[in-house]
Amino acid sequence: MEFGWYHEFHRQVPGQSDADAFDQGFQQVEAADRWGLDVFWLAEIHQQASRSVLSAPMNVAGQIAARTKRIKIGTAVHVLPLTHPLRLAEETATVDVVSRGRFILGAGRSGNPRSLRGKPRALLRDARDREEGLDGGDLLL
Repeated sequence: MEFGWYHEFHRQVPGQSDADAFDQGFQQVEAADRWGLDVFWLAEIHQQASRSVLSAPMNVAGQIAARTKRIKIGTAVHVLPLTHPLRLAEETATVDVVSRGRFILGAGRSGNPRSLRGKPRALLRDARDREEGLDGGDLLL
């Protein structure tokens, strides 16, 4: 059995700056590493700036890899419709290498309709095409 922490890099107080919210989240992941937790799961939150600063989990995962020694780093979940498959594969491989094999990719469609609100129709149409490819097993990572 493994124990982990699901984290959204929340703003802890109204009006908290982005930098302070990130600093607080990084302090918490460093503590989780010291405490011996097995994995730190990162959300991907869009269109909710008053709630969370975690809209780019791969960037944050790279920072976590540089700040920790043993804890695994996972995405829960990386929103597939918003990312081109090749880019996701390259970013995943990069974070896995810099973390020395500690990265876990969790990917899905997102359960939050707000994450897709305001995105260009062409992006969403391309996303539907990619999802059809995923269903058919056409994506190679």
